[in-house]
Amino acid sequence: MNLMPLANLLQTKNIGEQGTSLFVDFMPADCARGILLRNRITGTAIDYELPGYFKGQFQVTTRSNDYVDGQALMQQVVDSITMTATQVENQFFNYCRPHADPVAFPLSRGNFIEWTCFFDVNFVQS
Repeated sequence: MNLMPLANLLQTKNIGEQGTSLFVDFMPADCARGILLRNRITGTAIDYELPGYFKGQFQVTTRSNDYVDGQALMQQVVDSITMTATQVENQFFNYCRPHADPVAFPLSRGNFIEWTCFFDVNFVQS
C-alpha cells in the first residue's frame, strides 16, 4: 500500500512534518516525538479479479517521552485518518478505521513510550 497519501494528509492537518516527526516505513531512533506509518510485513493483498481494489491493514506508531502526549498524538492520528467514502489523492477509501484501540509499549532505551494501532483499509487506487 502506498502510505504517502495518508502521510501527506497528516502533514496537511499539521499533525507531523515529513522527515522530522512524520515517517513512512522507518522512524529514526533519535526521533523523540514522532509518527510512523508502516506497511504490514506481508504487504497488501492483490485481487486480480478486481484490479485497483485493495483490502488490507497497515500500522501506525507514535512515540513520545511523555505518556499523555504520546496517547494524545495517537488520538490525533486516529481522528484524522479514520474515514469512510473519502478521496485522498489517488486513493478512494471505502473505509480506513482502527482495528482495535491503540496499545502502549514500555519505555525504550531512549526512555520513549510508543503507541501502536493497526488500521483496516478498503480502497480503490487509480
